[in-house]
Amino acid sequence: MAIVTFEAVAAAAEALQAAGQRASVRAVTAAIGGGSPNTVLKLLGEWKAGRPVVRAADTELDPKITAAIVEQMQRVATAAAAAAEERAAGVDEDLQALSEAQAAAEQQISALSAERDMARVQAAELAEQLESTQDEAHRAAEQATTAAAALRQELTTERTRQEAAAAALARAEVRLEAVPSLQADIERLRAALAEAQQGRTAAEQQAAVLNAKLDATADRAARAEARSEQAEQEAIKAAKAHEDARTAAAQELRSAQAQAQAAGQEAARLAGHLEALHQTQTAAPEQGKGKGKTTHPPVQKSFEVD
Repeated sequence: MAIVTFEAVAAAAEALQAAGQRASVRAVTAAIGGGSPNTVLKLLGEWKAGRPVVRAADTELDPKITAAIVEQMQRVATAAAAAAEERAAGVDEDLQALSEAQAAAEQQISALSAERDMARVQAAELAEQLESTQDEAHRAAEQATTAAAALRQELTTERTRQEAAAAALARAEVRLEAVPSLQADIERLRAALAEAQQGRTAAEQQAAVLNAKLDATADRAARAEARSEQAEQEAIKAAKAHEDARTAAAQELRSAQAQAQAAGQEAARLAGHLEALHQTQTAAPEQGKGKGKTTHPPVQKSFEVD
């Protein structure tokens, strides 16, 4: 848009009048290449106000001069009336141009107002979307914080479990390392138990032999008593010999039974110790890495001597 100045408006108006055209707001605006109609109207009014005005003199003049002046004044008045009509027409045209410019301005204002209202609506929608997005972001942040806390708790729990498992594994490994020595103790106890069982068996066999001897002696004594009815002295001697033999056999039997009972007690003690070691050996692999259990034949804990 061209810059509207007084000089430009005055030059355009002078040029229009010199060309025999009326210096209207629309013609001047077109002549200067555009501009605000309000500004052109204001400057055009200043240009028109600066033009010379014909005034009547106050002195008395010669009638001929007066007549000439009157005639001249009439011509001037006629010219002024024509100029006034021309100016009135120009004012009407200027008013029409201003009205059109105002209408265009109002349309532009309406369009700008509509754009402003739309921008406000869009701004409100964007603000609502921003608030919704901020709420979602806040909720997402809270959920992420909660999830992170739960994950940290799970990691702590898992770390505790791993530490407990590592400690249990270490204890199991220590117990597994002790298994060979326990196995050696079990073997020694088994050997001692076998030896005690052999001693018990020998004692039982010796007791059986003594019982057999006692039974044989009793049989011989009975036969001797049957045959010695006729010889009292032989019978007394035989009875005494039988009694002595029976007493000696009884003493030997009691001695063998005592030895067998002592061997049974020792075997029971060794069997209890063996059972305790067997339980320790059985418990150690169950707490280790899942190795197979070692089974042993049942051990007789006590013995009876007949």
